[in-house]
Amino acid sequence: MDNDWAVVRSCSYLHEAEFVKSLLESEGLDVQIPDEHAVSMNPGYTNLLGGVRVMVHTDQLARANEVLEASAPSAAADE
Repeated sequence: MDNDWAVVRSCSYLHEAEFVKSLLESEGLDVQIPDEHAVSMNPGYTNLLGGVRVMVHTDQLARANEVLEASAPSAAADE
C-alpha cells in the first residue's frame, strides 16, 4: 500500500468530515483527518486550514471518489 495521502474531500465542518470518513471506512478504505484535533479545539481554524481535509491513500483515491459519488443524492430523487 502506498504511504502517500491525497485529499478526497475538504469539508466546512468537522462533523461533515467525520461522516465522510465513516462512509469511506465502511468500504474498507484507510482514511485520516489530519487537522481533526486542531479544528475540534478551535473551529475557527477551519477557514485558515482551507477546510477540514479528509485524506485517503493515493492508490485508494479513485475508489474513494466512486464511493462518495455513489452515496451522493441524485438530482432525479428531488423531482
